[in-house]
Amino acid sequence: MEEKGGIVVARVPFLEHIKNVLHRSNKHVAKITVATIPLIYVGNWVFTDEENGRQHHLEISADLTISLDRRQLAGKVISIDNKELIFLDNYGYQLRIDAVDNHPISVYDEADNRVYQLGDSPLA
Repeated sequence: MEEKGGIVVARVPFLEHIKNVLHRSNKHVAKITVATIPLIYVGNWVFTDEENGRQHHLEISADLTISLDRRQLAGKVISIDNKELIFLDNYGYQLRIDAVDNHPISVYDEADNRVYQLGDSPLA
């Protein structure tokens, strides 16, 4: 350290200082983002199976349990970010819920190999 005009100046390389600031900032942003990501998926939606015309109700709770037509699906969320939530059922098939602008827009059912567009549920 050296003193310049009554101010103590630490000799920390500029790039090291920037790296430390960014590292601290990224940690803070990551904590906020990780904590809030699941909330974009919580809610009630409907989708229609075009093959048989049936309308289905999809519900995702705050603890990330997923219900289809009011029946809880056995399985677990294996991946989640602001673009998709991936749920693996007990049969080994995935449900992928895609989101755009922090709003779920579709669900892909690996068992059927089909994508269904989500609409807001009147139950919400």
